Amino acid sequence: MRAFLDYLIYVCAFSVIGVGALGAWDAVSQQPHGLTGGVIDAAAEATSVLPQPFPGRSKITVLIVGADERPRYNDRGRSDTMILVFLNPRTKQAAMLSIPRDLRVHIPGHGTDKINHSFMYGGVELVQETVEDLLDIDVDYCAKVNFGGFVEVVDMLGGVDVDVPDVEGRGRGMNYDDNADGLHIHLRPGPQHLDGEQAIGFVRYRKGDSDFKRSERQHQFVKAVAEQKLKITNVAQLIKIAPKVLAAVETDMNWREAVDLARVLREVRPDCLLSASLQPYLRDRKYDGIYYAEVTDSNIAKVLAEINLHLRSLPGQMNLVEVLNGSGTTGVAAAAGAALSGAGFEIIDTGNADRFDHDRTQIHHPADGLSAARHVQRVLGVGELVEVDGDSNFSPDRITVVVGSDLELEAAETTG
Repeated sequence: MRAFLDYLIYVCAFSVIGVGALGAWDAVSQQPHGLTGGVIDAAAEATSVLPQPFPGRSKITVLIVGADERPRYNDRGRSDTMILVFLNPRTKQAAMLSIPRDLRVHIPGHGTDKINHSFMYGGVELVQETVEDLLDIDVDYCAKVNFGGFVEVVDMLGGVDVDVPDVEGRGRGMNYDDNADGLHIHLRPGPQHLDGEQAIGFVRYRKGDSDFKRSERQHQFVKAVAEQKLKITNVAQLIKIAPKVLAAVETDMNWREAVDLARVLREVRPDCLLSASLQPYLRDRKYDGIYYAEVTDSNIAKVLAEINLHLRSLPGQMNLVEVLNGSGTTGVAAAAGAALSGAGFEIIDTGNADRFDHDRTQIHHPADGLSAARHVQRVLGVGELVEVDGDSNFSPDRITVVVGSDLELEAAETTG
């Protein structure tokens, strides 16, 4: 129902943690209004001693469970949304996979049922176990998002500017009233500034509209918040709302992991976020008068393969690199590979070149890999760019680095 709303709050929460703990480092040269020198100095000092986020890890998975736990429910509440977020700390690529609430699955200890019932049976822990069993993956972290504070959070952010579509046509915009749910939506079409109540109406509106269109609007809202509010120039404001945002999120992450996540999230560009979906592969089935959604294991594997390919890629450039030792210095290929891996490249092989008398490092690349080759050159600090042609001994589907004696081993170990 709120496919991007929970992701929004989660990003806000951990961005706030990161900003409050160390994000002001980026503001040293900008001196944003409202920050004291002491805050900036403390954040800069904290940042300077932190290693790379999630060192040695190329994929992080976070399961987000959106829960409506208002007093009108007498049990654990309802889970309308389950999203699995994938992050590659090296490439700064991310993906989201929404899990349909009506998906028919095996819930450990409770037989076959709709996956959203796993929250009612056993809370977030059982949801995680069910998702891991369904997708055959390990979930690193979980977060439960309580939507009760959403309106206050948006208001404390100062509202958000959104271009409201004319969904109903003829200038009517978006209108819907549900007294039982306390939802009243009356939005005129066109650019306008939404407060908290209007914002929650914007992301929840579903009258006479498809789930796909609603998801588009939710995505539009997330981007608007990220572009307008989650900026280093808003550090003071983000710190101010931190208690309210954090009150809406429960997670098994420790402080350090949350900071690492915030640092990675802040570097994920909108075009590097993949919205993956099981929707094309779902089929409706009826059992004992109840409708379920079903998906085969093979189609789940297709979607996960798409996600993994996206996470390994570098935006707009080739990502596969082979590193060969052409200088004879022990460990130089491994050191160069480690530096490039830390910069987001996928090292598919390291080994020895055909000879050890290379004085200069060479970076062999296909014609469409020039941008990536230049990135390799910047990471290593050396390298002659050589385009792979039909007569070359090097593969055109990757970048091959032949390390020469001009590459300093110590520099290669610390670059990236």
